[in-house]
Amino acid sequence: MFLKAWFILRYWIGWVIFFQLARLAFLFSNFSLTKTSGINNFSGSMLYGLKMDMSMGVYSCFLICLFVLLAVFFKPFRSARLYKIYTAIVLLPVLLLIFADIGLYREWGFRIDATFLKYLSNPTEAWASVSHLPLLSIILLFVVVYSLLLFLSNKFINRKIALLQSTDKKWINTIAVMLLAGLFIIPLRGGFQLAPLNQSSVYFSDNNFANHAAINAPWNFMHSVSHNTDARTNPFIYVDAKEALAIKDSLFNGKQHNENILQLPANAKPNIIFIVWESFTEKATHLQREGVEITPRFNELKKEGIYFSNIYATGDRTDKGIVGILSGYPSQPVTSVVKTPVKAARLPMISKVLAGQGYNTSFYYGGELEFANMKAYLLGGGFKKFISKNDFDPRDHNSKWGAHDGVVMKKLTEELSKEMVPFFCTWLTLSSHEPFEVPVPAAFKTSDETSMFLNSLHYTDAVVYDFIQQCKQQPWWSNTLVVIAADHGHRQPATGKKIDDFKMPLLLLGGALLQKGMVNERIGSQVDIAATVLSQLHTPSTAFVWSRNLLDSSSLPWAYFCFNNGYGFVQAGNYFIFDNVGKKPIEQAGNMSENDIRKGKAIQQLSFQDYLDK
Repeated sequence: MFLKAWFILRYWIGWVIFFQLARLAFLFSNFSLTKTSGINNFSGSMLYGLKMDMSMGVYSCFLICLFVLLAVFFKPFRSARLYKIYTAIVLLPVLLLIFADIGLYREWGFRIDATFLKYLSNPTEAWASVSHLPLLSIILLFVVVYSLLLFLSNKFINRKIALLQSTDKKWINTIAVMLLAGLFIIPLRGGFQLAPLNQSSVYFSDNNFANHAAINAPWNFMHSVSHNTDARTNPFIYVDAKEALAIKDSLFNGKQHNENILQLPANAKPNIIFIVWESFTEKATHLQREGVEITPRFNELKKEGIYFSNIYATGDRTDKGIVGILSGYPSQPVTSVVKTPVKAARLPMISKVLAGQGYNTSFYYGGELEFANMKAYLLGGGFKKFISKNDFDPRDHNSKWGAHDGVVMKKLTEELSKEMVPFFCTWLTLSSHEPFEVPVPAAFKTSDETSMFLNSLHYTDAVVYDFIQQCKQQPWWSNTLVVIAADHGHRQPATGKKIDDFKMPLLLLGGALLQKGMVNERIGSQVDIAATVLSQLHTPSTAFVWSRNLLDSSSLPWAYFCFNNGYGFVQAGNYFIFDNVGKKPIEQAGNMSENDIRKGKAIQQLSFQDYLDK
C-alpha cells in the first residue's frame, strides 16, 4: 500500500549509511587524534553525528520526494534512469566535499566551510597549498570510490524501482508520500526542539576533535555558505554593552609610560624594516631535531636586540596576521576584515602614518599579493612600491608560491642599498608555508611533515640572518630599527596544547637600538607591534585603538586571539580557549574565574562589533 513511500525511506537510509561511512573515513584519516580521544569519544562521534547525517540525508533526497510524488501520476517519473542520474549528480559534489574536508582538516583544524571558497578565489595560491599532497593518488581514489558508490546506488535503484511501478491506490500513495515528506522535517531540523539543528547540536565531549568528527562535512559547508552573508548583527553578544566597554577600558589602562629604546640624533627619523616570517612559531626557537638547532641564527640575533618571549598572534592565517601587524587590529572569528575591501580601507596602517611623515614605503613578497584580497588592503595603506612574484624572473619561481626567501632577500638587499632614507619596508616571507619545500639540501634525514616544516624554518632562519648581516654593512644601519615577527604560529611541532600554536617570536634589533640582549617577558599581542613602534617615534597611536605599547610598564599583561569560530584569552597565570560553537572553554590552565572568561568574551564582542561597524 505504501510502496512509494517505502522507496523514499530506503533511499534516505542509504544516504545516512553513506554519511556514517564518511565519518569513519574521517576518523581513520586522523587516526592519531582518534586514538588519543579514546573509544568513548569515537562511538560518541558516530552516535551524535547521526543526527546531522539524518538531516543531510533529507537534503540529499529532497527532490526524490517530488519525483516519487509525480510518479504516482506520470510514467516518466517511474524510470530508473531518472533516479540514477539524480544520484550521480548529487553524489559528485558531496563526495568532493568529503574528500576535501579530510585533506584540509589536518591543516586547518576545523571542518570544511565557506572559508574554502574564499581561498579558491585565487587558483594559483590554492594550487600551491595542495600541490604537496599526493594528488594523483587522491584523484584515483576519488574515481574508484565514486564509481563504487554509483555501482551500489544503481544496483539499489534497479532492485527497488519496481516499488514505483504500481498505479493502484493513487491517492493513498500520494497522501503517504506527502506525509513522509512532512515527517522528514523532524530529522531535517534535528528533532523536536525549538532551535533548529546547528553544529553545537552534535557537540558532546570535552575533546574538541571528537566534537568536530561528529559534524557532517557537507552539511557544515552548506550551512556555512547559506549563512555567509555580510553580517549585520553581532553573533557574539555575551555581556551588557556598558559592561563590555568597562571591561575593555580596564584592560587598556596604560598610562603611556614609554620606555625609550632607540638612540637617535635629534629630529632623526629611523629607517624601519618589518620582517613578517611565515608560520614562525615560538615552539621552534628552542628546539633541536636530529641534533640540529632549528633557528640557531635567530637565537644569535636575540642577543643583539630586545626579545619578547610571551607574544601571541592575533589569528591563524596570513591575511589576519598582516592586518594585526600593520593595522594593530584584532582578527575575527568566522571571517577576515581584509577580505572585505570596504572595511579594510577604513583601518589605520602604520605604513600610511609613516608615508605621511615622508617615509619611502615598500612591500616585498615572493608570491602573489592578490591572495585573500591582501593587495587591495596594502594599496590603500600608503605603500608606494610593491615587489611580488611577477617582479622576479620566471626561472626564480622556485617555490610553489613563487620566489623563495633567498631570492627575495637578494632583491630586497639590492633595492634597500639605493633606497632614499628614511624608509619603511615590509618583507613577508613564504618558504615556511606548505608544502615546506626549500631550494637547499634538507637539514634533517627524515621527511615527515614536522621535519619538513622545521627544515623550512631552518632555511628562512639562514636567509634572515644573511639579510641582517648585509644590512649591517649599509651606511643607514646605525639609524635603523628591525622588527622580526610571525604572521601567525603553526600547529607543528605538535605539543598537545592549542595555546602553543598561537605563541610567536617578536624581536626588535638594529643599529638604532639603545638596549641589546634583553628579554621582555610581558604578555602581549601581535596587534601591539604598531603602537610599540610608533611610541618609539614619538608619534601618536590613538587611531590604533586595539594596539598597546609593549614598552609601557603600566599596561596590563594580556593577549587575545581567535581562530575559525573561537578565541583565546591569555593573562599572567592563566589562559583559556573558548569554542563559540560548543559555547564552552576547550582548553584552559591556571585559576580561571568567571570574571576572567567575561574579559575574553567582552573583547571578542567589542572587536567583532567594531568590524561590523567599519
